[in-house]
Amino acid sequence: MSHLNKIRSISLASLVLIATNIMAMEANASTLLYISPNDYKYSVHLLHPYYDYWFEQGSLVEPIALSALKAQNSDLSLCQANETADRVIRVTPSLFYNPQLRVYHSRLAATVYSGSGNVLGTYVGEGKQQGFTSVDHAITMHLNKAYSAAMQDLMAKIDAGKMAEDKATTNLASQTKLPCGLIGAQAEPKINFY
Repeated sequence: MSHLNKIRSISLASLVLIATNIMAMEANASTLLYISPNDYKYSVHLLHPYYDYWFEQGSLVEPIALSALKAQNSDLSLCQANETADRVIRVTPSLFYNPQLRVYHSRLAATVYSGSGNVLGTYVGEGKQQGFTSVDHAITMHLNKAYSAAMQDLMAKIDAGKMAEDKATTNLASQTKLPCGLIGAQAEPKINFY
């Protein structure tokens, strides 16, 4: 019995040590990117009368958003769970395919929060990409181009509103910080039908 208790206490101590190391590494970033877990779990269906294609938006948007935001702010990290930062950027993707015109319409909405959860600004970027829906690799390429175009539009709008954000962030820097998972889940829908 004592051997089992020792194993439990060692495993619990190692889990706590790993969690604090992860939180310590992530807490060094001044800005965190939050993408909803629903965007990784639930698939989106492209409308097409003869071809079914389902994909998760989170795994496509994450590298595009990280690279674009890191180009603007090198002190950026991805929100995993309980990290805190001075600013949290929540990116919400959406995509629609028009099969008659063969156009992908992408939209990325970014809400910028202070570390305490106050909204500093909301920006929307939109993009279009011409393309067919027939081969999985080609569809992925078209989706990446559509999201990249929306991210470029979004970054231009974020750059335009950056001065107001910086001014508000300096005023709110002394407030208590919430974990980024709580900040990002504020506008999360309770039920997802898609």
